[in-house]
Amino acid sequence: LRFLMLALLYVFLILVVRAIYRDSRAPAASPVAAPRKQKKKARPQLVVVAGDRNLGARYQLPEEINIGRAGESDIALDDTYASQQHAKVFSNGTSYYVEDLGSTNGTYVNGRKISYPCELRAGDRIKIGKTVFEFRA
Repeated sequence: LRFLMLALLYVFLILVVRAIYRDSRAPAASPVAAPRKQKKKARPQLVVVAGDRNLGARYQLPEEINIGRAGESDIALDDTYASQQHAKVFSNGTSYYVEDLGSTNGTYVNGRKISYPCELRAGDRIKIGKTVFEFRA
């Protein structure tokens, strides 16, 4: 009986030492998720939200885009209240701006007539003649 008790004590001690040894070892490197590919950020756009026959049309914004009634405008409007060369939207590399080009009826951003380049923020509404664009960044 003593012999059996001594054997059980040794087995118990071996299991305890083994458990301590496993816990004290450096943990295995946890798997690291592969870096996610960043989605290419979509270019900002102007979306026609009112007034033009092209309601819902989307225009991707390059570095600079001209808007007016002239056929050679990047965005040509069929709007008698728009000037031939009415406004331009341009980027300085970090932000987009809209500038009135001396139009007869003016360019409005969120209901305010602008007289100098105005920085655009997502959701801003640009009114040129009867056409209203929404800036989406």
